[in-house]
Amino acid sequence: MLEVRNISKTYPGEDYGAVNKASLKVVENEIVALVGKSGSGKSTMLQIIAGLMRPDNGDIIFRGEPLENPDEQLIAGHSQIKVVFQDFQLKPNMTVEENVRYKLLQFDKAYQADRTKELLDLCNLSEFATRKPKELSGGQKQRLSIARALADDPELLLMDEPFSNLDPLTKQDLLIELVEIVKSEGLGLIFVTHDTRDAMLIADRIAFLSEGALIQNDTASNVYNWPINLEVAKFFSHMNDVSHITKEANSFLRAEFLRLGKGFDYEIQVDVRRLIFLGGTYLVEANDVELDRQYLFFISENLGLDESNISVGFNTKDVLRF
Repeated sequence: MLEVRNISKTYPGEDYGAVNKASLKVVENEIVALVGKSGSGKSTMLQIIAGLMRPDNGDIIFRGEPLENPDEQLIAGHSQIKVVFQDFQLKPNMTVEENVRYKLLQFDKAYQADRTKELLDLCNLSEFATRKPKELSGGQKQRLSIARALADDPELLLMDEPFSNLDPLTKQDLLIELVEIVKSEGLGLIFVTHDTRDAMLIADRIAFLSEGALIQNDTASNVYNWPINLEVAKFFSHMNDVSHITKEANSFLRAEFLRLGKGFDYEIQVDVRRLIFLGGTYLVEANDVELDRQYLFFISENLGLDESNISVGFNTKDVLRF
């Protein structure tokens, strides 16, 4: 469906490109998460893919044809690639139903009515059809924004931090609904996020950008289990440097793989320094009894701050080496 070929984009005054020789492929019915630190080039890359910004180098190929230069178009973009904007871009004086129908005015009235009803049902908006945008919650506005984008019958949907302003529960529900919508409509989806939980929850593949370069592009499980470098590893969880224990340089362990007890390949005696309550678990900050080292790990029950000289350990198979 989509092929991004070696694109680059540099803004004036930058030491490195906002996007630097990035390549990416997206097939039908695939959800790809673009992730990375702030300023890594995610939003710039999305705008280039949308046909809203011209790259300095490289090509965007959609359905076998290169995207036209946005500087040479009356209206930038591609008719089959639609962006769902973070600010919703709704018509404030129209009802929910009218907002969707407005995107279908080029069709006959029978199709307008059928497709509007179909999209309202698909996006769980039927009961709000007569409301104005100001009467909707943030999640409902986002659903309406998605419905409007789908009204244009796109093949590829692009979303830039679409749920960043929503509460966690609403966001999770919407993400699950989004997967159902994308799969039922047979679309491709690229979404930008800085929240690793969002990416892990719905993405078929995760593409990690660092200083404009796409450094890892793989399934969520592979990116988590076999990160290409420490930056990628740290993006997805707390990391402990265990090089001094394994006697191997650049050896790291995720906090979730350092566990209480004995019988592990490597064992450490620690004193509890701080407990951070996370709901169902605690994040523990602990100091090595013998060395000036700090470790992070998770537990399900409160140990108490007075716990000292407790045993924790890990196994060789869980160590990441860079």
